[in-house]
Amino acid sequence: MHTSITSGPALARSRPSASFLRRPLHVLAVVALAAVLGGCEWENWAKTEKVQPEYLAQPDSAKQLVDYIKRAGAERKRVRMTGSGHSASDIAITNDVMLTPEKLNRTLTLDRARLKNTTEPRLVRVQSGIRIADLNNHLGRNGMALFNMGGYDGQTIAGVMMTATHGSGLAYGPIADQVVSLQMVVEGGRMVQIEPTNGITSPAKFNGKLEEDSKIPVQLIQNDDAFNAARVSIGSMGVVYSVTLRADQKFWLREVRYKTKWSELKKPGGPIERLIQGLPVYADRPSPAHWELQYTPYADANGDHTFLVTERHRSYSPLPEQAAAERGQPGTDFVSGLITVIEKPLAWIVDTFPSLAKTILEQSLTSQEDDNYTNVSYRVFNIGVVNYTDAIAVEAAFDIQQTVAAIERSFAVADAQFALGNVHSSPVAIRFVKQTDALIATQYGRNTMFMEVIGLRDSRGIRALLGAHQRTYLQEFGARPHWGLDLNLLTSEAQLRALYPRWDVWKAQFRTFNANGTFDGKVTDRLGISVRPR
Repeated sequence: MHTSITSGPALARSRPSASFLRRPLHVLAVVALAAVLGGCEWENWAKTEKVQPEYLAQPDSAKQLVDYIKRAGAERKRVRMTGSGHSASDIAITNDVMLTPEKLNRTLTLDRARLKNTTEPRLVRVQSGIRIADLNNHLGRNGMALFNMGGYDGQTIAGVMMTATHGSGLAYGPIADQVVSLQMVVEGGRMVQIEPTNGITSPAKFNGKLEEDSKIPVQLIQNDDAFNAARVSIGSMGVVYSVTLRADQKFWLREVRYKTKWSELKKPGGPIERLIQGLPVYADRPSPAHWELQYTPYADANGDHTFLVTERHRSYSPLPEQAAAERGQPGTDFVSGLITVIEKPLAWIVDTFPSLAKTILEQSLTSQEDDNYTNVSYRVFNIGVVNYTDAIAVEAAFDIQQTVAAIERSFAVADAQFALGNVHSSPVAIRFVKQTDALIATQYGRNTMFMEVIGLRDSRGIRALLGAHQRTYLQEFGARPHWGLDLNLLTSEAQLRALYPRWDVWKAQFRTFNANGTFDGKVTDRLGISVRPR
């Protein structure tokens, strides 16, 4: 975790320079930069990225955000805003100015007088740093809910938006698809409000001022290309201040989990074929809105593979809200919590006795079986305390038509890595997500199957194992690496152009909003797209 060394609304300077200290005192006061001794180090959750930025700050208002970015641009410093640090890649970091979102975490008033439809229901405006957990609580209290979400609620809304984070269900795209308007501070400290061409705001009613601070001018931009570039822009077009979401009405989920075999899932006319064809998952019973898989990549004695199917059925009428301890087999919640405490001994066991990994994975799937668990939607989407395990993961996005071939290829990759002593310590997860128009979202232009490969961070060979999966799927399937769950696999713009059909449209918007390179960072350097590369 990063070390906060601030006092009030100030940037924490980790390496004071002579030129900085020679600046006039009134300049220092204006920009509110506090020089400190010692380093301010920032590290992500997975401990895959660590950086000691020149300045580290927690802006607590739009004015402060504008001031920091204006000053950084004038000093030709780079600026990146982190989310909650759950990206394994270098997407959020820079050596110059890093902003963290803890204090931009409030719900905001939506000025409905500016809208084309002043009575449109379930529009919610929040600051970019609000965590999904807090957003869920706010929505729930007001009879609303996110349409869909992933298995964790500790990320910020801007973080999940910028990386195209998702849940599962072919009726639902990434969480970014729930955003209808965003306010972003771009170069020069300008505030822009970006929406689709036919956006929710009426240009005739828009007064050009920020709702919370009339001294801050806001430029309304209603353009499909700008919107589809900005809402998944890997933090490289500006720093998001607020988002307006279109929410669903509050709903509940009934979760059913059962084990089956790969041979059953992939058979002609079976669930996977039906899903790929756009049919309901089941022909003989009600199909769930959300359908996902976990599996062991290691074969059983018959050469087959065990899969855990998760079904989630939506209900807009209240269902019983069961305790987390009632989910799965008796004791599952306790064991999941225990794993977060003993992961290092568990990693040692898997490393020392790799053959036990096969038994552990089978038991992990068995422990989650459950014929009925019901709760309000976000408590079911959230997979619970196991989220806090010291794990590391990568995720690849495939065209849904590649589902069977990709899963079977994962079996072979796992076996090859096992022979090298690199062992899976967690089941592989599969999710299905609707296509999106966001230009560099991993779901762009195609219904998508996501494969997430997870392992204990301290297990031997975990980086090699994850890297083997990533490289294989990129090279053989053209699978797109998740922007956050990635070990910095992509290293050239040529790769990006091959993966994303409208890459050049996104790049044009990136260069429009980042013309001077203020929002360059380690990720844009790695990809070869920085305006001012280092």
